[in-house]
Amino acid sequence: VVDGDFNEPSGAVGAGALLEHGVDAIFCANDATAVGALRVIQEHGLRVPEDVALAGFDDLDFAARLDPPLTTVRQGVREQGAEAARTLFQLIADRDGTPRRVILPTELVIRQSTVGGVTRP
Repeated sequence: VVDGDFNEPSGAVGAGALLEHGVDAIFCANDATAVGALRVIQEHGLRVPEDVALAGFDDLDFAARLDPPLTTVRQGVREQGAEAARTLFQLIADRDGTPRRVILPTELVIRQSTVGGVTRP
């Protein structure tokens, strides 16, 4: 596995390594790596989710259009940007201020790539 490359090729490499250990579920760092994982799972003659459940992170536009549609974690990218800007302005205004921890909401979007996923209409 190539550390720090969160893209389709690294997802393929990682999934290949995990499948050698007989895993039945893979949670990818993002949706791009999940695309690579999905390809390798299918190249191994396995089915998603029947043989290997697969999930990603980000809920990018293409996630719902994969075959099968990808279960993923949706995070509010706009909210992250707005919070980052607020934090930056706060740090500029108060250079001696203490660091703060911000937890933004996420949502699990369950689709057909995991057991119990929502079926297509």
